[in-house]
Amino acid sequence: MKIENEQVLFVCEGNVGRSQMAEGFWKHWFGEDSAKSAGINDYREKYNFHPREDIIQAMFEKGIDISEQKIKVLVQEMLRDITTIIVLCDPSILPDFIVSSGLNILYKGVPDPYESSMDGVRQVRDEIELLLSEIAGREVPT
Repeated sequence: MKIENEQVLFVCEGNVGRSQMAEGFWKHWFGEDSAKSAGINDYREKYNFHPREDIIQAMFEKGIDISEQKIKVLVQEMLRDITTIIVLCDPSILPDFIVSSGLNILYKGVPDPYESSMDGVRQVRDEIELLLSEIAGREVPT
């Protein structure tokens, strides 16, 4: 499946790592208005409303600055103008409004980089980049 000119919502458990990286890649490729990300659980205060520093650093290594992205909690209103939802966590924890939304939902489980070393964060980042490049029909630069 190839998705490019669609409004994409990336979902993971906390919007602290995986979905933030996915949003960063997608916006880098397709523009600022092409993607949103959100987490099922509210970790905004725990992480001072921003992605973790190791996540920001890993993306910066790819030439993508996500330091201004904010942690967002998944709410039904986010589905407005969205055409595709890409779920990067265990789908069993999704709220019913996602599952019953009628939107195109892709389930693409990616390991949670929580408590990973920097090398582990980089591995998750690279897995997300490869996954999204396949979905978007883009080549991953070497």
